[in-house]
Amino acid sequence: MGTILIITFLILLLLDVPVAFCMVLSCFAALLYVGVDPIMVGLETTRSLSSFYSFLAVPFFILAGELMNYGGLSQRLIRLVKALIGHYRIGLPAVTTVSSQMFGAVSGASAATCAAVGGIMIPALEKNGYNRAFSTALAACSGTTGALIPPSILLLIYGTLANVSIEKLFIGGIIPGVLVGISIIIISSYMTRKMTIVKEPKADLKEIKESFIGALFPIGLVVVIFVGIMGGFFTATEASAVAVVYAALVGYFAYRKLKLKDLPKILLSSAKTTAALSFLIACASLFAWTLAIGKIPEMITGDLIGFCDSLIEFSGIDFSPDTLASVRVFLVLIVLNITLLFVGMFIDAGPGLLIVVPVVLPISQAIGMDLGLDAVHFGILVVSNMIIGLVTPPVGSTLFVASAVGKVSISKMTPYVLKFLLAMIIIQILITYYAPITTFLPSLMP
Repeated sequence: MGTILIITFLILLLLDVPVAFCMVLSCFAALLYVGVDPIMVGLETTRSLSSFYSFLAVPFFILAGELMNYGGLSQRLIRLVKALIGHYRIGLPAVTTVSSQMFGAVSGASAATCAAVGGIMIPALEKNGYNRAFSTALAACSGTTGALIPPSILLLIYGTLANVSIEKLFIGGIIPGVLVGISIIIISSYMTRKMTIVKEPKADLKEIKESFIGALFPIGLVVVIFVGIMGGFFTATEASAVAVVYAALVGYFAYRKLKLKDLPKILLSSAKTTAALSFLIACASLFAWTLAIGKIPEMITGDLIGFCDSLIEFSGIDFSPDTLASVRVFLVLIVLNITLLFVGMFIDAGPGLLIVVPVVLPISQAIGMDLGLDAVHFGILVVSNMIIGLVTPPVGSTLFVASAVGKVSISKMTPYVLKFLLAMIIIQILITYYAPITTFLPSLMP
């Protein structure tokens, strides 16, 4: 059964069939092979989605992001960051990265962040002497940082599927997201050292004051979500509803960018995105159930642990029991990271998470990272790894969005993207092996 499932899935994937249909059709083939009615199983497993209270946050955060897009949020955030740091030599690249993080903190979607911020910053960067291919690659990689900073749709998906506290995942993603942003700025400084850059004029106090006042409401939303979740005043699901109400009130009454005539278009766009994501998760539920019946996750876990034990035995070093356990965890996480990086190259982060989460959960149990803050640490390292896939060819979605926005071919962007990827991988190693990066802030929560 397991063989039929995996082979069928891989064949369909190679034939460029959409991932959701790859999961459904491979499950049907495997279930029919063992004489199980796939229709009844499919209906039952997808119906179980209704029991996920946390999944209600998905449509709300998507709607909040749409309201913010229509409300002119990105321009106000960019103006503020530009007024504060735009006059430095590395100012505009830093503005692009920091604005992407701030915008990602309220939209929760990397592609939307890349499109909104990149559409404004790529022409501005080129005008000031930055190479257009570099500027487009920067917008693509900066856009991914918003996928770690709350509210992150990917962390929400992981928490829902793995039954890990979404609130703690959200808060735990802040420091890793900031570190990725800092690494991108540092690499940008290195790559632009030979470019002839025209610095932005330093903003006066009046401009700083006006830009701060203009961005006060968007910043307020970030503060409300962060303080509310961190302080235990509301859950992530409740925070999503707060975000929608806040965004609507600000858009209609404070900025007056939103109009009643825009509401049907906003709701329809949000509904389409939610429906597509819901369908993916429904298909993934059936795929996960079929994987479990075929005992594939247990087999993969056993093989992975056995492979790492073979490496330890091959080294010929006689470890103490405690040291042996630590070395095993170290090796398992190395192999896991390499595997996830490879998966991310061919499957987008969202669908990829839906596929890998049922497989990696037994691995977290085998190495003792399935409970408490360890589960939060494991979840963030998995999600942050998959996020790297957003800017890796051949299927990096954010890479394609940036290419379209910047009107630059992916081949021209690739040399710059590879340098940014190196920085992101270094941060991934830190996230993997230094747990406080992900667990310090969640440990302060009640």
